[in-house]
Amino acid sequence: MAKRTNKAGMTGKFGARYGVKIRKQIKSVSRHRARPSRCPECQNDSVKRLSSGIWTCKHCGLKFAASAYSIRVRSYTREEAQSQAARFKSEDATNLAQELGKEPVPEESEELLPEKET
Repeated sequence: MAKRTNKAGMTGKFGARYGVKIRKQIKSVSRHRARPSRCPECQNDSVKRLSSGIWTCKHCGLKFAASAYSIRVRSYTREEAQSQAARFKSEDATNLAQELGKEPVPEESEELLPEKET
């Protein structure tokens, strides 16, 4: 029996058809799309793709839109994700306080906006 190659991977089913460049692109996209990704809300590796551009976290139930084959539009660190989540929570608390007619309680934290990339 002939030894199979490791080069083809997921695109071995296409054989010699469609061209090398397209098979490499499909292999790259399939590899990223198939594995679980990290949730920006709860930081668990449980985000799966529902359909093109729609992603859901099986741990916390968050459903959000991102690019078609990857949730990473740009790379971000855990600290940036946590600061963004904290900012959203503080905005929600402020909005709720305004709806109830109360004055929001100021937080004792630093500015939670992400730094601009240069």
